[in-house]
Amino acid sequence: MRNTDRILVYVVGFVIGTFLVSMIITRRSAKEAVTVDPWELHNTAMLDAGAEPLPDHIPVSMTNGRMLDFGYLPNEANATQRVWLLNFDDSYPYVRVVEDLATGQMQYMAADQVSIQIADGVDVIELKPMLDELGLRLRMFNRKEQIAVIGVLSRELDAVPSTLAAIRPWKRLFREFGPDYIQFKRLVVGDD
Repeated sequence: MRNTDRILVYVVGFVIGTFLVSMIITRRSAKEAVTVDPWELHNTAMLDAGAEPLPDHIPVSMTNGRMLDFGYLPNEANATQRVWLLNFDDSYPYVRVVEDLATGQMQYMAADQVSIQIADGVDVIELKPMLDELGLRLRMFNRKEQIAVIGVLSRELDAVPSTLAAIRPWKRLFREFGPDYIQFKRLVVGDD
């Protein structure tokens, strides 16, 4: 076989290989374009079932969540809050988004835990009787910072406020207690 024949065979092989790879990539991208995102399907089904969409002015990262539940608190007739429960795969899994209907203020918090600042002189083990009585579990604690994080009573829309109300009789053990708020980092543009 002469060198020109070898070069010709190489060029023809290269062209055929490039064509086959191009066809495979085009087929895959067409298949992905047709595939519907399961998160979008689920959220559309929730909206069709009566849930309201998340407000437009929330952080973009919140729009990536799968809607688990929606409702009004204390109830639909006397609503003071709109509440969404969201699930995320890549970050904190359960988030509670609350909109105050009077002010429009938005709050973002963990939907499955509350935060406690333990009172001075109280050790975290002194929370055990309260936790046992309410059927709650201690999820995390830091003795140095006097902080404890406990689970909530249920997975319902009102789980966080119900848990806070349930632990209120033991308030002598705490300096503060409340929702485990989520804080977003603000990007500052133009500061060099």
